[in-house]
Amino acid sequence: MVVGFALLFAAGIFQGSFGLGYKNYKPFSWAAFWGIYCLLCMVTVIGVAWIQVPSLPEFIKYYKILPVFCGMLWGISAVGFSKAIDKIGMSMVYGISMGISTIVGSVMPMILNSALPVGSDAVKLYIGLILTVIGVIIITVAGVRRDGGAKGSALGYLLSILSGLGSGAMNIGFNGSEVLGYELMALDYSQLAISAVKWLPVLVGGCIMGMIWCICELFIRKEWYTVKLKGSAVRSAKLFIVSMIWYAALLLYGLSIIILGEKYSSVGWILFNALALIISTAWGLKTGEWRNHSKKLLFIGCAVLIAAWMFI
Repeated sequence: MVVGFALLFAAGIFQGSFGLGYKNYKPFSWAAFWGIYCLLCMVTVIGVAWIQVPSLPEFIKYYKILPVFCGMLWGISAVGFSKAIDKIGMSMVYGISMGISTIVGSVMPMILNSALPVGSDAVKLYIGLILTVIGVIIITVAGVRRDGGAKGSALGYLLSILSGLGSGAMNIGFNGSEVLGYELMALDYSQLAISAVKWLPVLVGGCIMGMIWCICELFIRKEWYTVKLKGSAVRSAKLFIVSMIWYAALLLYGLSIIILGEKYSSVGWILFNALALIISTAWGLKTGEWRNHSKKLLFIGCAVLIAAWMFI
């Protein structure tokens, strides 16, 4: 139990930190940056899964359409996540996205598994959901006041909301791979291997969607030349490190849920997002996103979200 929560804690730290790698992607255009990043993420995901399970192709037949579909939704929404950080900053995007992701990623698995709580537990759940919505609204208002109606900020908030919906779908997809998890467990594969392979259809599906988006944008904007600019190799190496931090967050989250038990999949997603929000807010403050601006509403919004997640 202690090991499971320790891994969940580490996962939240990684989840709240990888967005730092999105703040500067020069000399690439955005599409070149995101396309290369998605490719590196996919290589990382497949590589780790294959190392853990050398006979990986034999297990493809156990994959269902739900994890792949959820991954595709996440892949499109992740485009919005990246673009939103450009427009409204890391702390704002994480606040809105993580709040919505918590609702979708924790409640939908309960609905799909017919495991919604009843009685007093149901009351706590609904209170938590209402407080989550309030927290997201407060954080959004804080950002609107900070930006003062700056060009592109409205689109940034919308993209953050959409990214939260897609991020929540990731946990639905992970839970949808439980049959594969049982097969691997029966064959005595490690818990790390089970986590890696359960994430595979979700993350590969998302990365492919991201690359398709970027290829189209690179052709439309005629920005292919940016992949050859001076400094592109160094930036690609840094993006590879970012991809490993991002994947470590999800891999450790999955590992923690496998150790703690499937009943913790919803609660674990809540704690995972809560810690990520705290870490990302700290990074946003450290990098000057709120310099010379009032932080009171931001802190209140984060506090409301964290309080809400104690009810869910």
